[in-house]
Amino acid sequence: MRIVMCASEVVPFAKTGGLADVMGALPLAVEKYGQEVIIIMPFYKKISSSNYDIKTPHHDIMYTKVGKDIKVYFIKNDKYFNRDELYGTSQGDYHDNLERFSFFCRRSLEIIKQIGFSPDIIHIHDWQACCIPIYLKTKLQSDRFYKDCKTLLTIHNLAYQGIFPREEYAKLDLDWLLFNIEGLEFYGKVNILKGGIIFS
Repeated sequence: MRIVMCASEVVPFAKTGGLADVMGALPLAVEKYGQEVIIIMPFYKKISSSNYDIKTPHHDIMYTKVGKDIKVYFIKNDKYFNRDELYGTSQGDYHDNLERFSFFCRRSLEIIKQIGFSPDIIHIHDWQACCIPIYLKTKLQSDRFYKDCKTLLTIHNLAYQGIFPREEYAKLDLDWLLFNIEGLEFYGKVNILKGGIIFS
């Protein structure tokens, strides 16, 4: 089975909590059962290329290896990820987190196709990766490359749901028909985790 794991943080590269610990251990455990696994995460400022023998096959794609043969792909975008912290500062969340992580999701799906890794499962973790199943079931539903791909969502912390003002919905580049109680709408706001639950 071919598995893609997408998350906003992975030990040993970047960590704020338990999500990173799981993402550091789970792929290694799955690989031991003979499954083919890759990981995709953002390339943050705090990740040092020299520490992990990171290669750059494309201007915005980098990778290294963990375990026996698990490639960890990093998405490089200085506008979104070259910051001191992952999600925000002591003053609060970064104002463009919806843009940052919807970009991460779109680019993750593009990279999978770009490298020719046709997955059986894309395992997404927490709200930051939840646009992946939404895009698969909407914008990419007619793309045959993804036709047999299933998505699995693991929620590590229900307190963080990716809730944003209604006015930011357009940044997702999705049909407004999805902004309703059966879709991404949540008390008049956008709830990305809710979308992940519905579409995965």
